Amino acid sequence: MVENNYLWINGKHTFNIGLEVRRTYQDDNECQHCAGTFKFSNNQTADPNNLGTTGNAFASFLLGTVDSANRIGSPELRLRNRDFSPYIQDDIKLRPNLTINIGVRWDVMVPFSEVNNQIVFFDPKLPNPAADGLPGAATKFGSCAGCAGFTRADIRWNHFSPRVGFSYALNNKTVIQGGGSWNYLDGGAYEYGTSKVAVNYANLLTGSFNRNSTGTTTAAFGSWDSNILPIPAPVPFSNSLGIAQPINAFSRTDGIAPYVISWSIGIQRELPFNMLLSAHYMGNRANFLPANLNPPNQLDSSHVGLGSVLGLPVTDPAAVAAGVSIPYANFLTDYGSSATVLQALRPYPQFASIMNNFDNSGSSLYNAMQLVLEKRFSAGLGFLVSYNLSRMMSNTNSGFTSFVNTALNRNNQKAEWTLDNNDQPQMISIASTYELPIGKGKPFLNSQGIVSNILGGWQFSPILQYQEGTPLFSGTGGSVYAPGDPLGNNCAPCNRANVVPGVQQEFSFSNVYSGKPVLNAAAFTAPGLWVLGTAPRVLDIRNPWSLNENVSLSKKFAIGEHVKAELRMSYFNVLNRVVFGGPNLNLADPNFGLVINSQANTQRQGQAQFQVNF
Repeated sequence: MVENNYLWINGKHTFNIGLEVRRTYQDDNECQHCAGTFKFSNNQTADPNNLGTTGNAFASFLLGTVDSANRIGSPELRLRNRDFSPYIQDDIKLRPNLTINIGVRWDVMVPFSEVNNQIVFFDPKLPNPAADGLPGAATKFGSCAGCAGFTRADIRWNHFSPRVGFSYALNNKTVIQGGGSWNYLDGGAYEYGTSKVAVNYANLLTGSFNRNSTGTTTAAFGSWDSNILPIPAPVPFSNSLGIAQPINAFSRTDGIAPYVISWSIGIQRELPFNMLLSAHYMGNRANFLPANLNPPNQLDSSHVGLGSVLGLPVTDPAAVAAGVSIPYANFLTDYGSSATVLQALRPYPQFASIMNNFDNSGSSLYNAMQLVLEKRFSAGLGFLVSYNLSRMMSNTNSGFTSFVNTALNRNNQKAEWTLDNNDQPQMISIASTYELPIGKGKPFLNSQGIVSNILGGWQFSPILQYQEGTPLFSGTGGSVYAPGDPLGNNCAPCNRANVVPGVQQEFSFSNVYSGKPVLNAAAFTAPGLWVLGTAPRVLDIRNPWSLNENVSLSKKFAIGEHVKAELRMSYFNVLNRVVFGGPNLNLADPNFGLVINSQANTQRQGQAQFQVNF
């Protein structure tokens, strides 16, 4: 990384002009099974006439006779990207009490590439030779036969980030401040960490070596003393890769990066006794966040009318009667018992699932009022009190794309725009330091006597935190989940409950003490295995408040003229509060709504230390 900044002052203008250049490297070898796995069986030390009841697997291990073995290789990915970002900002002092800030940054973010082009991904238009030419096949970076013809996503040249701000002093004790900015973030096809490219996008090239058990006294692999477990060769690339397996999606148009638009306005007022009061409104809107709102191989919701037929084999008479046909010749062979109607009706039945790590359709919206009262330390007392009243909405739940939950139904993304699962409307924090007014230099007992030395020098420091609980959330299944996976999202849980209008959904967490549920089962109904639930992604039912008080008591004193000592005692969760964990969210479970053996915080803990400095 190279960065240079020039500061130029010219009259009322203060310019910051700079350039940032980044070149990053990530050499990643996700080799979790490279050492190989050996399995031992009782068969090799058994009586050939009594295989099931004689022999001992540990004895076979001592003899070194391996019943079965496997080893999985892993291609090393050598990922590279570049960023070129010039910027300029001007702080203009229009008047002694008014300053305006104006600036812009231009992020030229060159999307990642791989040195050997080992990025294999799904192309929705490419005919698949292993599925009778159905659209949808594997391709990869590069210009080989069957390759994509490009080695990275396109550069987005319009990533300009403007910003503006002001500071206006009403008088010598009151200042109004505000501003806004547009900021691009590392993400999209530029960033290969949150997108998990290094882990996922070469999976189909991973070679393997397998020796399955013979089921007899003869070891399939033989003696590990005389055999070397071979290093598996990579799987050669072809457009037929991934049949009946998961595959990852990518497009050269995935180069856009997430961005956040932030804005704020507030006032600061100096108060008597060295105190400062701040009140601010702030907000931000984030777009193009990692999400999985458009799963390419999710069953279209128009098929849910087939009901339980979706779970039947595609050859079942009920499936045939419904007009469902085998999508390509080898479908039954490829999927075996998983050759269901649901799989046959997927947009791309030749693949078990398709994950797009570059689905950047996520958004969030945050608004908050923030109040801060601060007293600078004087007269033995200093404190900081803050209160945050906020609301956060979103349609995605993680910035780590492999862990983003799937939309229950991509055709109804309205149900995904809800409270964010991390929303905490109210947060209160209090931190303080208080010195007892006793001892040398203090108002009371300021002599050098024994009483002054014992009672003086003590300092009390509490840190108090109170936070409203986050909404209950289970993933794709939402706040309360029910049995079923009507669209084949292949997650657990996968379906959401129906909400009964007008019925109280949540009881007090004090019910835990009497063994009663904190969620009302009567407020929800199960839609059925093959019916989509109607609840939104996140309901406004929450975990309990997090309440915590930590205190510290310390004393400093002198031992002679050159030695100083400090005694410090700290207690965490000093009131020994119990903050319960979340309740059971499985509507089909008899324990639904109960909090069972779950505590989200730790009990009271204390520690003491004595320190001598000389």
